[in-house]
Amino acid sequence: MLGLDVSSSIAAQQVEQPGYIESVNSQSPQVVQPPVTGLVSTLSDEVKESTTNLINWSTYWNLCWEAYPGAKEYELQKVLVDGESPDLQRQSDRCFHLQAASNQNLKSQGLLNRDLILLVHKTQLAYRVRAVLDDNRVSEWSTVMAVGATTEPESNATSISVNPS
Repeated sequence: MLGLDVSSSIAAQQVEQPGYIESVNSQSPQVVQPPVTGLVSTLSDEVKESTTNLINWSTYWNLCWEAYPGAKEYELQKVLVDGESPDLQRQSDRCFHLQAASNQNLKSQGLLNRDLILLVHKTQLAYRVRAVLDDNRVSEWSTVMAVGATTEPESNATSISVNPS
């Protein structure tokens, strides 16, 4: 049986981004080839130390992709264990950021339960992206990328910043 510290966060939280717009479902757009490509996903950690020998940390999952010719915006769709979400998230930026894990624990424990929380997300939550073009057209969907997964070796994909409180 797995146990998590009560302060561990399993819920992924979207990070506010400039240019983020909630999509409104309207008439079905025409789908054109090719799909969005060049997806790169990385992890970054932020650690804030306190004077009480505790740390507050967060791990962010970052998904970026190549510019799509003629794209006005991009739409992201959550892909869950039980299927795709009908809600689309629209944004102008070519990168998407999500807080994938967080915790507060003793400094000596490091990033306690980080790998376990990320593993839960990798098995339950993913995203795919498509370009929004003019004349009610969109590109094919990209490949699906699991939240918490990286496209680079772990040693190169994780960066840590430490901020004393």
